[in-house]
Amino acid sequence: MSYFRLSQDDRFPNAVQPQGVTAVIRPDMLDAGLAEQRSAEQAAGQAAGQSAGQRNSLEELSLQFAVAEAAQVDYVDFIEYPVPFVSNRVKRTIEIFAPMVRFVPGVFTDLPRRHQEVYWLVAAPQVDCLSDESEWHPDGRLRRLVLDAGRAGGQPFFQVNGPRERIWLINLALAEGLLRRDFNGIRLTRVEQS
Repeated sequence: MSYFRLSQDDRFPNAVQPQGVTAVIRPDMLDAGLAEQRSAEQAAGQAAGQSAGQRNSLEELSLQFAVAEAAQVDYVDFIEYPVPFVSNRVKRTIEIFAPMVRFVPGVFTDLPRRHQEVYWLVAAPQVDCLSDESEWHPDGRLRRLVLDAGRAGGQPFFQVNGPRERIWLINLALAEGLLRRDFNGIRLTRVEQS
């Protein structure tokens, strides 16, 4: 089965940029593969009298972010950094092919223009699927991604476990589903397989 890397298309220089995301969302919150572990830790924390004001899961957060001011703002369908957000239309498409992916709603507010858009934070399963043929930079970033398709387990949408940066992969069926629709701001790159 063919897989593709899902990334934000850099041909949209005015893509919407939510502000203050990293102050609200910790990187470990996106690791959907650890959901059961987090649930057990939350239950233990509640039993130990954990502070009610501390938020440990995405579902507990109220995601509202101001948009960086710019002369023009393009509301693209996929925002990769600092954390992945998708538009309503992309969310509906992903849900068809990958119902196990978690989504958390967020609102992007452009105050000067008095405009709001709903985006969905994506928390997909992590899969340890890198081939031994993958190559790395000295600082731990991935230089050459080589997928071991057998270890991907046929997942339609997932995050690669291992590299420092977040890498999202989708299978051919989901890639075709996205390409059949008129989305903007999405780039798909075929992934090398061993």
